[in-house]
Amino acid sequence: MPRFVSPRSFFLSAAAAVCLAATAAPAFAQMDTASCLSNLRRSAPANGVSVADFDRYTSDAQVLEATVASAKAQPEGRETWWDYIAKTVDAQRVNEGKAILQQYGAQLEAIGRNYSVDKEALVAIFGIETNYGTQLGKVRVVDAWITRACTERNPLWAKNAFASIRLLRDGTVEPDTFVGSWSGAFGMTQFIPTSFYELAADGDGDGRIDLYQSLPDALASTANHLLKRRARWTRGLDSIIEVRVPPAIQSTVPSAVDAEYSNAGDRRSLRTWAAQGVTRVNGQPLSDAAFADTNAFVFAPTGSQGPIFLATENFEAILHYNQSRKYGLSVSLLLNQLKGEPPLVTPWPTDDPGLSRAEIRELQTLLVGRGYAIGTPDGIPGTLTRTAVRQEQEAMGVPTDGRVGMKMLLALRQRASMPAPTQPGTSPVMPAPTSAMPPVGAPVAPAPSPAN
Repeated sequence: MPRFVSPRSFFLSAAAAVCLAATAAPAFAQMDTASCLSNLRRSAPANGVSVADFDRYTSDAQVLEATVASAKAQPEGRETWWDYIAKTVDAQRVNEGKAILQQYGAQLEAIGRNYSVDKEALVAIFGIETNYGTQLGKVRVVDAWITRACTERNPLWAKNAFASIRLLRDGTVEPDTFVGSWSGAFGMTQFIPTSFYELAADGDGDGRIDLYQSLPDALASTANHLLKRRARWTRGLDSIIEVRVPPAIQSTVPSAVDAEYSNAGDRRSLRTWAAQGVTRVNGQPLSDAAFADTNAFVFAPTGSQGPIFLATENFEAILHYNQSRKYGLSVSLLLNQLKGEPPLVTPWPTDDPGLSRAEIRELQTLLVGRGYAIGTPDGIPGTLTRTAVRQEQEAMGVPTDGRVGMKMLLALRQRASMPAPTQPGTSPVMPAPTSAMPPVGAPVAPAPSPAN
């Protein structure tokens, strides 16, 4: 297959997308990393790394506070389901994914056919992992794995530290651009070093594997992972099906919104679920005859009050790529929409839905219009955005939790024409509220165009 590299309209070049990680934080300056490195150094030869190479590639190794903090509380774990899904499976990501399928359809179809994996699944993982190659990460991969090996004491992390050194030694990656996420994953579809040696594939046939610059290599590697790692992918099978269930089945699902329900111990064929009255949420049959005997289990991430799904072995294949169920659901929902299926039908059980990235940019634009110095609207609600939201909430007389949700967006739309007097060097002084935030669905002023 001919090599093809992502166009600027979809993907940043590696040089533009990555940079070296920041230095270790003072909080970790006292850590005894020397003894950890000494232990790793002694183990290096047994893991395919000479002592000389270990010394060469860890001479400036650092323990990274951000990696330690993220490992203790992974970012997606702090978000509600409706916030996470709203921003990861939004219209922008769906449209960009469809454009990729359109432009590279023949190549993607060939990869999918060679590995018996749906091309839409590969594009969905690509989209969720790195936003189609535009967010490759900034953390030095060796530092990430040294940090994890020295602070989490997981044998697999040490193996990845050695594997990352081998990648550098072998010239598979370049020192200046060997960067990735806080966790040590790298490339357009975020492989870890040990998985690279086990599952990475040469998708463009040029004799080398480049997960940063070659989209065929990245997607072929992901396809190989889905096909071979434990739960194997079945081409054409839904990973997640939003369903309508009869009362007898719904009563078995906890009603609490925070009671994530995943009954993988009760697997039944789609044929059996259908015989018990389960249909797709639109009333259509669960599957055609080809997959009628495929097993699935009930998955209700927010209890019986929210969307209910049947999860198949393909959902589990995604979880073997990334163990987060929020990740697995976001990939599955994006995959479904890339295949032409509609978005979620059942609303999440909340009166304050999450926002898409376009809606977050709109909210930020409205805050800028009210005098807040929060920077250029980017669809990422950071500290400055949340601080501004808290000040707005205080002025409105509502809890100051800094939540960037639909209630605040609707309130800001209503207040867009209200004056926001300021004093030099201070944050906006808001007028006394005339009412609390409007309920979702209340009439509001027309929304301004989102910022670019």
